Amino acid sequence: MTDSRLLPAGLLLDNRSRPCGICGTYRRMSKTHVPPQAAGNTAGVERADVVSRPGVGISAGTWRIGGMWVRGLCTDCNSFAGSRYDAAYADFAHRMEIWLNSRSRFAIPTAQAIDLAPGRVSRSVLSGMLGISPHIRVLHPTLASQMVDGGPVRLPAGLTLRLATYMGSGAQLTGPMLTGLTDGSGRAIHSLAAITFRPLSWALSTTDSDDVLADRGWVDATAWLLYEDDRDSHDLRWLAPSGIPETRSILHAPSNTEFQMYSKEIAPIMVGRIP
Repeated sequence: MTDSRLLPAGLLLDNRSRPCGICGTYRRMSKTHVPPQAAGNTAGVERADVVSRPGVGISAGTWRIGGMWVRGLCTDCNSFAGSRYDAAYADFAHRMEIWLNSRSRFAIPTAQAIDLAPGRVSRSVLSGMLGISPHIRVLHPTLASQMVDGGPVRLPAGLTLRLATYMGSGAQLTGPMLTGLTDGSGRAIHSLAAITFRPLSWALSTTDSDDVLADRGWVDATAWLLYEDDRDSHDLRWLAPSGIPETRSILHAPSNTEFQMYSKEIAPIMVGRIP
């Protein structure tokens, strides 16, 4: 018989004991803000679960202030990620938002001349994703164990970390989900976790989604995870020579040209509104 404690469900908000999405320790989980509070995910940001009601369809539930957060990581793993990675992520997000706002007013090159710590930025993202979807640890235990050890992470075969920019006031966190295209191509985007919060959108996706995301301009940031923590001043133009393009829609958001498939048992959706 499968131990239900090993298969936690989706975006976890209650304070019951469960396995940590990174170390797997069975205990009460801490409140994990995704993305970090320092990146603008502060108390003024509203959040709501996405619910399905008979006769109504999919819609946002009750809106609450307090930022976008889940309880998917234990205190130790949450504190480790916060102290080691989150400042680098917040700095990168802040620089990107300034650059994107400036671009709307001035004619500047597509590639962003921004310094960042690619290893720490990407591992901050991955920590958040393991909190959003602790199911990833069950599917890919070697990924979680690398996060426990700290330092560079090599994604398991078949997974990529993708990145785009997004400047909308909406936000969204999702666990495992598939978005299929209705153009008859049979193509789809399958992600294990996704984070959209101005100015960045991230997806931990399967490689069979690469062509769709690449067609939409999403940058492959998988190699960022291989950088050491001390590489804190790397030029983004080397990591993304053509720049990180802006996407106009949130990944997996309802659309007339796409359809979404997911299990509400393991992948509820949280939406947000940024002031």
